[in-house]
Amino acid sequence: GKDRSAGILSEVAVRYAGTIGSRLAYKANFGYMQGTDWVSNTRTDQNPNSLVTANPAYPELNGEANPAYDAWNRYGDESNNAITLNGVRYAGGNKTFIVRRTGYWEKDLVKPEVSNLKFDASLNYRLSDHLELSYAYRVGRMDGVFQRGNKVQLDGVTVANHKLELRGQNFFIRGYVSLENTGNSYNLKPLADNLDLTHASNKDWGARFKSVLQSGLNGGKDLATAMYDARLSADSGRVEPGTAAFESLKQTIVGINNWDHRNSGIAGAPLTGGAWLHQMSRLYHADAQWDLSRYLKVVDLLVGGDVRVNEVIPDGNNFVDFSRPVAERNTPLKDGTFGKNVYYKKFGGFAQLTKTLLQDRLKLFASIRYDYNPEFDPKWTPRLAAVYTIARKHNIRLTWQNGYRFPALFEALSFVNNGNVRRVGGLSYINQGLGYLDNSYTLASVNVFNAAVNKDVTAGMTQNNAALKNKALLEATNLPTTRPEHIDSWELGYKAVLFKNHLIIDADLYSNRFDGFLGQVEVSVPSSGKVGTDASVIDMLASNRSKQTRYRVFTNAKNTYQSYGASLGATLALRRGWTTSGSLSFNDIKSSANSDVFVTAFNTPRYAANLSVGNREITRNLGFNLVWRWQDGFNWQSPLANGFVPAYQAIDAQVTYRVPSAGASIKLGGSNIFNNRYFQYAAGPTIGALYYVSFTFDGLDSRR
Repeated sequence: GKDRSAGILSEVAVRYAGTIGSRLAYKANFGYMQGTDWVSNTRTDQNPNSLVTANPAYPELNGEANPAYDAWNRYGDESNNAITLNGVRYAGGNKTFIVRRTGYWEKDLVKPEVSNLKFDASLNYRLSDHLELSYAYRVGRMDGVFQRGNKVQLDGVTVANHKLELRGQNFFIRGYVSLENTGNSYNLKPLADNLDLTHASNKDWGARFKSVLQSGLNGGKDLATAMYDARLSADSGRVEPGTAAFESLKQTIVGINNWDHRNSGIAGAPLTGGAWLHQMSRLYHADAQWDLSRYLKVVDLLVGGDVRVNEVIPDGNNFVDFSRPVAERNTPLKDGTFGKNVYYKKFGGFAQLTKTLLQDRLKLFASIRYDYNPEFDPKWTPRLAAVYTIARKHNIRLTWQNGYRFPALFEALSFVNNGNVRRVGGLSYINQGLGYLDNSYTLASVNVFNAAVNKDVTAGMTQNNAALKNKALLEATNLPTTRPEHIDSWELGYKAVLFKNHLIIDADLYSNRFDGFLGQVEVSVPSSGKVGTDASVIDMLASNRSKQTRYRVFTNAKNTYQSYGASLGATLALRRGWTTSGSLSFNDIKSSANSDVFVTAFNTPRYAANLSVGNREITRNLGFNLVWRWQDGFNWQSPLANGFVPAYQAIDAQVTYRVPSAGASIKLGGSNIFNNRYFQYAAGPTIGALYYVSFTFDGLDSRR
């Protein structure tokens, strides 16, 4: 009711279960949810005029007057659509300005609805008193907006899962396969880029912008007004949201499965650049556990293992067949496919020992795990833990674990051209012939370099001379191949039940030390020579953008990082069924004194708290609960958006009325009942109030 009209969210779920004879059981669940999604329309500028990637020499260009404006929830205005205007006559000399394409707001590119349809069914057959065989099938269909390194409109995504399991008294063996189909989903970034590029190429748009800007300045207009008029003129004739032409062009681009090509901007030219997200990959998984404790007597022993295989079907955008030549990887073959399927595998096993001592007051745990991914060296990960009980109601726990995380599928094997920047995995064979690991400059240093060049050009120096003068500002990347992320983790906890079971306290402290922290760095590869040569320096000029190939590389941090924190929770049971509880947590990361290839993106508020009060039965069959929650403001950093997320607080409430004779309950409540507006991460949706009523009818069949 504030930034949009109120909308209805509805959800229905049905569960039915039963038995046939004494050995066969069945169960089925169905659920459907639909509603109007929250709007992501925050206009925060993550490229303010104070930055070197904008126009810091011109303080009058602030806010939306900033021609290099890059809004959180607008696409097409990112750094790779930056245009440098040299030789603009202004204030008695030739000036340089950085401008960006206008782009399109997220609210005009996405569907405002969200829905989720899901169904599952299972059969369980008891082979004997201690042995059971089961089969389960699950399928879901979803629509909505998904945020990762970019925003994706999910449209008709289906995921199906088949699981088979044999379970005994002290063991289980199970396997499952997950099948995905992304339907008609699309990526917002290439959609916005190609909408703009259909109107005009960056070169033509920039030339028109510069011409009108110069004309306005010559006519005596102030700089901000001349910039506004220049953008209006350069955008004249492009399709605008809300028109039939916009919707038609949008649907055409969404239907093209090609993020590598960019539309030419030539009137009547065929559209080659698209935004369709088309993935149909599969995941196979099997695991088993066996409890050997009954055979050992002295200690409890649990052993197990698992196998996981991702079968990646090349789609021409996110994943490719790396056996094909680089130039052909994103081009379909005659049969319409994009090459051979790619397999990403992991195998592992573990053993865990448990021993109780001191009349069961001390419990010790020790485990060792072995994991192998063919792309990396095998890894051993140990874990030790102890729980000590004092006077039956005081428990102290201590845990240490040493772990490795293999790069996820996207971190290892991606090959995505997203907005003229290719996001790539850090494996050595992906880099062959491309040079982003061993022959690139960091984009951050390229931006600083170009700012210095522009300053010298304004002072009268030629571009090439200014470039060679400032070449020391360029930083060679020299990235290693990606390796698994490593963590050493400690936790100390305390839990107690006090005052005749009326008060429960739970507290802990933790510390994590990360080595090889995985993240992304954007780099620029020159086309004219090796890094360090004069030719490569000239390539890094903003006006030579066509001679640079930009990559966003998944790689490991050079420094080690330590995160640490604490939490305290308490629950107090009062008279007549009243309870109150609360928690407070603290999380932080220790920054390194040395610079790194990327920012760690901790993305966690330092403080968060909640407090609740409730009573399951204020009067007969009537319950109540009230929750206050708060989190501190913090900086958010990601490839999609950077910025400050302000602190927020909200109050949730719920009243429950039970009708035992009908096996029914009615819940009336709300989340953020005072309808405050907040967002939880940069470029995320602005969240308001959700009010609901829920009806549950349980055990209907048993009441026939």
